[in-house]
Amino acid sequence: MDHCFDLIGDAILMKPVSHSKLRLAIENLSTEAWFRDLYKNTQYTNVIWNDKNIKKILLNPRNVELIKTNQYHRNVFIKLVKKQYQ
Repeated sequence: MDHCFDLIGDAILMKPVSHSKLRLAIENLSTEAWFRDLYKNTQYTNVIWNDKNIKKILLNPRNVELIKTNQYHRNVFIKLVKKQYQ
């Protein structure tokens, strides 16, 4: 039964509303120079917009704030984006 809820949750993540929230999260992170440098690379831009794991992270405002304010979480996020590209 939990698997059904996971599938429903994943379907909800793909709604247009999520696209708007993702855009807002990206705009929020774009105030940071390190994110702008990462985002300039079109390969990483594609990962940020299309990878399911990255989108899950960015759709949570608490995660976005942690990534912005905490060096450790920022480094983990950058490594994840680079890993997902490979």
